[in-house]
Amino acid sequence: MSESSSHRPLTGSPRLSGSKATVHTIGMALTIVSCVFFALSFLSSLAGLTSSAPPPTSASFAGSRFYGQCNPYLKHGYISHEPYPVWKPYDSSCQTTPILPHLLSLVPGARMGPAAALRAQNTPKQAEEDVIRAMKNRTILLVGDAVDRAMVRNLCAMVGETPVAVDASHRWGASLKQVATYTGKSADNVVLADYCFIPQYSTLVTSFYHYGADTDELWRAQPSYFPPGSFEGRLKSLLQPYLESMASLPAFNGVRASSSQPDLVVFSSGLWDLAAWAMEDESEHLDATGDLSEKRLEWWRSRMVDMLGELRKLIGNSVPLVWRSTHMSLSTAKDTVESFISNTHASTPVAPAGTGHQFAYPHRIAQLNEARKSFLPLEGRDSVRGKLSKSIWSQANQLQLRDMPFGEVTLGQPLQQDSLLIPGLDSHVYLFWSMVLFELLDSVV
Repeated sequence: MSESSSHRPLTGSPRLSGSKATVHTIGMALTIVSCVFFALSFLSSLAGLTSSAPPPTSASFAGSRFYGQCNPYLKHGYISHEPYPVWKPYDSSCQTTPILPHLLSLVPGARMGPAAALRAQNTPKQAEEDVIRAMKNRTILLVGDAVDRAMVRNLCAMVGETPVAVDASHRWGASLKQVATYTGKSADNVVLADYCFIPQYSTLVTSFYHYGADTDELWRAQPSYFPPGSFEGRLKSLLQPYLESMASLPAFNGVRASSSQPDLVVFSSGLWDLAAWAMEDESEHLDATGDLSEKRLEWWRSRMVDMLGELRKLIGNSVPLVWRSTHMSLSTAKDTVESFISNTHASTPVAPAGTGHQFAYPHRIAQLNEARKSFLPLEGRDSVRGKLSKSIWSQANQLQLRDMPFGEVTLGQPLQQDSLLIPGLDSHVYLFWSMVLFELLDSVV
């Protein structure tokens, strides 16, 4: 190789020693920076073990760590009557906040009537502030069935107010007339919703019923049926106009919601689905008392993805969405498909006669409650694809849902007249509203 060659010897030359020093210095600096980075990452991970990070947008509110305070109803416990029914967790650090008994002690109408003995005897200043914070100018929406309608009516009875049924003659029931016009189905004797207004706190509580997960208009032959039959159709044609009317048009008694967006929504779907399967079993000469098949359970789960997704779109992402479980009797309740349908529009609850198609079998209710629980939250490799929407929910991608284990908390409590649709004031109605008011208070903490 000649001296004029442009190739540099592998050993370098003395005049390049400065470059070597520079490279060495840079290398040392990078090493130090890397060490500092890993040290900070390690300390951050340790801190994460003791601090609760806020949930991601797609996370579920199923666990108590996502609540403003711990959720006592998700803890192991028992019902204590002292004298009113209270859920008592064994965990002493997570006790129930008694909103309902203090509300009843503060509302004049509750001093007489069925709830008089269920009021708190003393209401401290802090308890009164909790009631105001939870109830003032709030709108609570129950999206479910005749059980939710009964709960609204019972709440009115407890606070000494009169429940109002929204039909086509009501200012908020105009959507019934609109649907009747384009379907040809009469809106006479059809109830769109029921509401209870507590004037002392300007609290509006309303129920809206649907026909469950049905996609095939199964109930169209029933005299009391009013379209649309699909959950998604009812949200668009009936519920959305109803919510808008509540906020824009004062009712006959001057009641009006503060906003078309509710402050809390409690969703349920179960009894209509069980009733549909009982009728299907009857028509196919199958055993209506047997377990629900895997096919039915997976279909139901896929419809829950559709229904909850549509409900979330309607109410917006900021509104707490609570999913309640279905309560049950330890023995088969006397409820029949026929009595269930008649209670949807009845002016007063109709006690079941026990004749007809029974459907409220406890083991089937338990199966649906477990299927519901599987969403709160989805775990591992479990994923569910919507039947109609085709949306896929998984552990990493699911809605914000709060868990209301009403069926589990009230398990074993006696039913009034052996009917799921006429639950007793003590304990079902009382615990139902205790759980709802906890969710309402927790949403503003």
